Order: sequence, then structure tokens, then C-alpha cells
Amino acid sequence: MMYSTLEKHVGSRLIRPNDARYDEVRRIWNAVIDRKPAAIVVCESEDDVIAAVQFAKENELSISIRGGGHHVAGLAVCDDGVMIDLSHMRKVTVDEKRQVAVVEGGATLGDIDLETQKYGLAVPTGTVSETGVAGLALNGGIGYLRGKYGLTCDNLVGARVVTADGVVLEVNEKNHQDLFWAIRGGGGNFGVVTRFEFALHAVGPEVLALDVMYDFKDARDILNKVQQFLAQAPDEAVSLNITAAVLPPAPFLPEFLHHKKVIMLLGIYAGDAKEGQTVIQPLRELAEPIVDQTGLVPFVAFQKKLDPMVPKTVPVYGSSLFFDELDDTVIEQLLYKIDNAPAPSILVQLWALGGQMNRVPVHATPFAIRNAKFVLLVDVMAMAGDDAVCKQWVDSVYGGLLPFSYKNASYLNGAGVSDDATTNAFQENYERLVEVKKTYDPSNRFRHNHNIHPQG
Repeated sequence: MMYSTLEKHVGSRLIRPNDARYDEVRRIWNAVIDRKPAAIVVCESEDDVIAAVQFAKENELSISIRGGGHHVAGLAVCDDGVMIDLSHMRKVTVDEKRQVAVVEGGATLGDIDLETQKYGLAVPTGTVSETGVAGLALNGGIGYLRGKYGLTCDNLVGARVVTADGVVLEVNEKNHQDLFWAIRGGGGNFGVVTRFEFALHAVGPEVLALDVMYDFKDARDILNKVQQFLAQAPDEAVSLNITAAVLPPAPFLPEFLHHKKVIMLLGIYAGDAKEGQTVIQPLRELAEPIVDQTGLVPFVAFQKKLDPMVPKTVPVYGSSLFFDELDDTVIEQLLYKIDNAPAPSILVQLWALGGQMNRVPVHATPFAIRNAKFVLLVDVMAMAGDDAVCKQWVDSVYGGLLPFSYKNASYLNGAGVSDDATTNAFQENYERLVEVKKTYDPSNRFRHNHNIHPQG
């Protein structure tokens, strides 16, 4: 009976636990997550979202929101609440006059790139094309254009938000300024964002991409040389991602690389390509390369480079920390942990931070970590029966490196949920977020996230 009004509005797009489609629709990228919502609403319009939120309010149910469903902690799915699935709302429109991309809440990074690159334009997003833009942008958004153009949240210029009362608000620097501030890095705490507007920048269709692979045995020397390079390089020129991985036995890789442990340097030179060749050349000579594919490539293709490293529906455990420097202790401990990982499939990334993303004042957005030099992202894909060991390994990496980290802070797009992770990430912006939460979601309906509790 409780479902009748909602079902009248959304019809077969309401999926309940006895529905044959239920298990398929609640499944997300990380196979560790096995939560069971009381109802799933597969939304095709903003009206569907409003109906779902009002249903949750009337029945005092919590709400989780699925954009891309790509967060390691599985924030898209809840137990016993309402899961609002935006994955059918993926339209992207380029407003050339305003130089803005208008993006529905369920769009992926690949959806955005595909449309914006038709105009030689780009939104600074992340590094895996199947990631949903909603979760990425709401928690920051660190990608290959961060040095030149900042974080994804720094490029958010407007949004439509359905609040906990089922009210639609047009949010920008002139309207609901408190909420506009909060959604640029404060997570999904304040409502369902059905539409984003992002500033566009001239990028592509081809870019100079750094893409070089070294043997992992050279990792120590490479990390030290990278820091020397970054100390004198123009920080907005190339946003450098260092990735340690055990390569999968994939058909696109030559057989001698199957299961090989490597360290990859990836990045985009966001400027004149001829000048960039000279700037990035030292990064191609840090050791003897195994493969060097550096050169001009389509921006869309490079944005998909890491997709094969994060396959769908496998059990994944992950964590994250920021660092001010990579001293010998941090490097030694990290390399030791990588060498002793319990599963063959690991993805350990160190992203160098600098340029525009670190020039934004700490209080300008909720994203408070604006002076760190690196962020570490650790993911391990468990084999059958290895879940407990893999989780323990991730926890040991986090716990062992936490004393050396920058303000004990994690990048929330790559971290599990805990009170400490939330407060350490937001730092001095946390109390202001609490006040916004009290205004727009006092009952904490939107709590399946890095939660800002309305009581602080």
C-alpha cells in the first residue's frame, strides 16, 4: 500500500525486492557491496526524482543516490532505504555561447568527453571514463587538467538540486549561495543534483600525453627523481599521475607484460605541444622504459587509458591519503607494501598536486586540502576467498602511512566512510557544512555518504 502513490507516478521504474530486476539494478561497480534497498526508483526525469524524494520523506526512509555507482565504498546503494538511480539521465549539452556544459546527474565522464570534444572543449574531470560525474564533482574531482584548470568542483557554475523536502532549487553564485558553496566539494549531503553546469576550457581534440612505463624495480629511484622534476617544473603544465600496478593478462597487452609489476607515468601537457615535449622529456628518462607511448593522442582516448585497470563487478578494497612530501620513510613503506600485496591485482596511484587546484583559497569551497603535494589512492581487487586478507592489507597501508600524511586527510572519492575521514577531509570547513546541512536536510535523509551530520 505504501508504494501505490509512487508506483502511480513512475510505473515499472519502481523496483522492489520481489522484482526480477532487483538484484541486477542494485549491483554496482564494486562487488563487495551487497546492500538491499526497500525501493529503487530508476529515474528518467527530474519529476521522477521529486516523486522518489517525497516518497522517502512520507515514509521516513533514507536515500542513496546512484550516479555512476563507481565509489569504492558503494555509496550509491543503501540498506532499507530508497535508492534513486540516475543512470538513465545522462544527457550532455554544450552551450557554446556561455562556454558551459549542461550535464544530467547520471552522466559519466565518458559521456561528457564525447559531447564536449566535438567542440574542442573539456570539463576537468577524473581519470576513469566510466566514473559518474555527480559523485566525482560533489567530492572534488581530481583529474589530468587539475594543474591548469583546477578540480571538477572548482568548475561547477550552477546546478539544479532536489532537496530533502522534494523542492527543486536553481543553485549558483547568485541563488542559494550557501548551498552552491556546499555542493562544490561537500558531497551528496544536501540533495539530489539532477543537473550540473560546468565551465568549459579549450582542450583537444588531440593533446600531448605523457605515457611511459617503467619496471617496478626502478620505482624508488623514479619517485625521488619525480620530486626533483616537480620542484622546478611549471606546476600547471603537466598534472602527473604515477601508477604502480600488476598488469592484467589482457589481449591488448603483449604477453611479456602479463602479470608484470610496473610503474606508469601518465599526464597531459595542458599547453603548447611543441614546448611540452621539452618540458616532459626528463620524465621519459627516469630509468630504462619498458614502453613509451608519449605523443599526441585524442583526449577522449587518453581519458579511457585506465579503464581496463578497474574492471566492473569485482571485489575492491581501497583507501586514500594526502602527503606534503614523499620522504624516504614514506617511499620505503609504500614500496614494501606494494611488494607484499596479497592479491595479484593492485592499483596504487600517487598523483602530484599543484597549479590551479592548489591556488583556490581553502574556504572558497568545502574541499579544504589545497596545499598537499601528493594524494595516494590504493585499490586492491580480491580473488575468491581473499577478501579479509585484502581488506587487512589496505587497512595496514592506511594505518602505517597515516602518521606521515598531510593533516591525516583522505581524498573522499577514494576513501571508505568514517567520521574521522569526513572531518579530516573538510578540516575548518566542516562546521560551515553542518550549518548548511541543518538548513537543507535537518532529518539527515541524505546520509549514505561521507556524512555531515546536522547535529555536528
